[in-house]
Amino acid sequence: MAAMQNRKRKRRVKRPDTASLWGFLFHRETPPNDMTRGTLYSRPGEDDDDEQDGKRNLWAEIWGLFNFWSCFAFILFLIFVGVLCGLVQQMWQPQSLKDIAGYNDKAPAKDLSVLISNANGSTISFSEGELNRYLRDTCRLRQTGIFSIFANAQGIAVRIHDGYAEVVIDRLVGANMHQTTSVNLTFHQEVVHGRPELKVELRGGAPLLGNMPRGGTIGSVGVPQKHIQVMQPALETLLDCYPDIITTVKEYGYCPIFEAGSPNGEGRVTLIPYTAT
Repeated sequence: MAAMQNRKRKRRVKRPDTASLWGFLFHRETPPNDMTRGTLYSRPGEDDDDEQDGKRNLWAEIWGLFNFWSCFAFILFLIFVGVLCGLVQQMWQPQSLKDIAGYNDKAPAKDLSVLISNANGSTISFSEGELNRYLRDTCRLRQTGIFSIFANAQGIAVRIHDGYAEVVIDRLVGANMHQTTSVNLTFHQEVVHGRPELKVELRGGAPLLGNMPRGGTIGSVGVPQKHIQVMQPALETLLDCYPDIITTVKEYGYCPIFEAGSPNGEGRVTLIPYTAT
């Protein structure tokens, strides 16, 4: 009996290792892999999460497109504002009148009205300087309209080019800032009912944007012919100041021919009477 107890004491007791004990305490059985259930069914609320994720992705795409077009429109707006500011600045940048003969000098002027009347229908010619000195002594400009609040008419000058004349109106804005507007005039003659009629077109010089006729300038910016026509009433008022010259031109059918001068010379205006053929 004692021998059996001793053998039991000597028998080694097999203890479970740590890994087996940890697995026994914390192991959880996993359900069998049911492909049908996993494929056809989902946990409650899983479809709602997918739908919300889809809506969030859609709104994210829409917001991204909105940001792209907003940035694109903002860039276009900045470009437009920059171009507009540049045009406004050039419109208020006056052209130089120093190259116009007779506008700023103090030389005496010839009476062109008497000179034209004494021609008795023959060809007569005078220079750019003589024309501008005559306008300087006889023309008194007055600014009217809304611009009269801050601008005063300073003077008028004629720059002669080949084939057309550029009438420049000089305004004084504020104390000492000048602003200029010019209109290009081209003359040609038409015979209506056997009598010559002088036709005037507000254009001249190099065309704008392809074949668009140039009508003049505002500051240093070229203006199309159809837009410069707003200056036509002012030109008609200017012609009304010289009724004797206008009457003589109509009586003899005079047509002005403009010729630009050399780099150091003056342009000339030649009045050629109409002769029936």
